Amino acid sequence: MTRIVKAPEERRSELIACARELFYSKGYESTSVRDIVDKIGVAKGTFYYYFDSKLAVLEAMVDELISHSVALLHEIVADETLPVLVKWEQAFQVVAAWKAERKAEMLAMLHVMHMDENMLLWYKFQTRTVQMLSPEFANIIAQGVEEGVFETEFVEESAGITLSIMQSLSKPLYGILLNPDNYKDPVALARRKFAAVEAAIERVLGAPSGSLSFIDAQTLPAWFEDSD
Repeated sequence: MTRIVKAPEERRSELIACARELFYSKGYESTSVRDIVDKIGVAKGTFYYYFDSKLAVLEAMVDELISHSVALLHEIVADETLPVLVKWEQAFQVVAAWKAERKAEMLAMLHVMHMDENMLLWYKFQTRTVQMLSPEFANIIAQGVEEGVFETEFVEESAGITLSIMQSLSKPLYGILLNPDNYKDPVALARRKFAAVEAAIERVLGAPSGSLSFIDAQTLPAWFEDSD
């Protein structure tokens, strides 16, 4: 049988895509490196050329996810025709819609990252998110200050603080998403937590009250609907 030689980046992407499919169909715990290489039809040595462990593949998947969010955000942030509050709303709508389209995939990844043995991965995800998204948020905040909508003299610092506040919502929100039956009204509880975080960010940025929503009324309930 002829051996198929692929460019390194293509092979690496193929391994990530295969791992993603198996993690979501079989579960992260039940998927082995052997499962991944057998599905593609390559030797184990090929896998270990690109990744030193199964966890490293998961980390690469997370990095791809953040990169997609950055790309979507950047396209809107770079649009000089949009006033800052419109830009803020559109940025979050686009990213939220992209994630909602991949709800099953997102929830499966969240389940893996919230396992006790993967707390280091969760920490890396949080840290990497701030690193990659901070420049885009700094640009939005700088525009808001220039327009007189935001009031802060610490633009770059406020970007990091804003993202950290958003991340404070992550764990309780994901707990609600992964275990909705534990709550009488999970949608209302999630909405309240979003409102609290939005109010905190408005105070950090000196923005008008109620101006910085980052999820719309339709998107949030959709996360709690059963997938087909």
